[in-house]
Amino acid sequence: MTNLFELRKQHKAALDDAERITSAAAGRDLTAAESALFDSHMKNVDSVAKRIQERESQSTIRTVFPLGMPGVEGPAGNARLHHAPRTPVLRPMSGEYNEAFLSFLRSGGKQASDTLSEGFDPLFGGYALPSLPRMHGAMYEGPGGSSVATGGAAVNVPTEAQLMVQLAVPDLGVRAVASVLPTATDIKIPRQTAFAVAGIKSESGSTTVQFTESDPTLEQFTLSAFMIGLYNAVSWELLQDVELFQTFAVTDLLRAVQICEDGYFVTGSGSGQPQGLIGNVGTGTGSAYAVESTGSYLLQSTIDAVGTLKAQYFPNAAWLMSRATATAIRKAQQQANLYVPVWTRENGRDFLHGFPVTYSAAMPSLPTATTSGVTPILFGSFLDGYVIGDCGGSGIFVKILDQPLALSGQTALLAYRRVDGRIRRSEAIQAITISHS
Repeated sequence: MTNLFELRKQHKAALDDAERITSAAAGRDLTAAESALFDSHMKNVDSVAKRIQERESQSTIRTVFPLGMPGVEGPAGNARLHHAPRTPVLRPMSGEYNEAFLSFLRSGGKQASDTLSEGFDPLFGGYALPSLPRMHGAMYEGPGGSSVATGGAAVNVPTEAQLMVQLAVPDLGVRAVASVLPTATDIKIPRQTAFAVAGIKSESGSTTVQFTESDPTLEQFTLSAFMIGLYNAVSWELLQDVELFQTFAVTDLLRAVQICEDGYFVTGSGSGQPQGLIGNVGTGTGSAYAVESTGSYLLQSTIDAVGTLKAQYFPNAAWLMSRATATAIRKAQQQANLYVPVWTRENGRDFLHGFPVTYSAAMPSLPTATTSGVTPILFGSFLDGYVIGDCGGSGIFVKILDQPLALSGQTALLAYRRVDGRIRRSEAIQAITISHS
């Protein structure tokens, strides 16, 4: 059976064929042959359009998401929900429907007329029970809750017809600054590990003096793909009775995938999961900075870290840290009473020493009295130093599974992305390590 994607391709191809005929005519009248061919293409357009409309009317996804399917866009993978608010329309069934429904019951399902289409449920099948206006709800709704065996279903508990109030998403910074590649399979990425070595050559005279042969050292690493995802089981009652809950549930799934992968990008082991930045990039100035009560160690460490980065990486250089670390740096700046501030803010973006600051909630916190060797700050060109591979595209895939849990009256909403992250060039990113002693 031809799917919707193929049907839309056929529809576009038929339109393009018809347009090419009119374009070739360039203002003149079409010949008899051209006119017949044009009419043939337009008939094909109409035929395919009807087939598309029929397939869309049978789409489970479109019925689960009447306001539109949420999507993800951009290399940074930021989830954006597209929907328009709607007002629920609740009305009693017609008298004809009530009579047809009763006849349907009396006949044991044998007498089914077209009138029943008024209350047909395209999402889960079956017909609506005739009821009074604005009386609907799951059995666990109402003042008695689940303890009410029958009356609970007759008491409507209205829900605000707006998107549910959601938690704020934590800072997810690595994908925004790294290099992101779409992949289809595991790929090998080559990199240089050592320069060729040049030397002095004496002038050739009575003897022949050759140049010293030296080759650069190369290696390669594998950018793979690891499945990151989760699913939610949502009751049919909740999907049908609570406005916009389905869009909230899917948005929450998308955010959960993003939060999980950002944590791996920062601290992942690289074995069976993405390789994290911490512990795998340049060591910066080497030894850890000791904590001081004035906080001046933070300012000193950031100044020294700028000096460890090679000039080639400066055009794309940036900072990566948590907001708590950024607050500590700003406090240290106030205590130091600098003539020229090193932390600035321009057009809604924070800068440290003139380089933009990106935040990630997964970055380690500053050390306490019981921690040492913490790396709370990274500086460098993440575009050159870290690569993210999205297998099958950078979008987060969402699936609506209405069959596996049907006997329980539930629909499974599944979200996943196959992704890997690897250090591409460790020297492009330098770490600042801080200890308490």
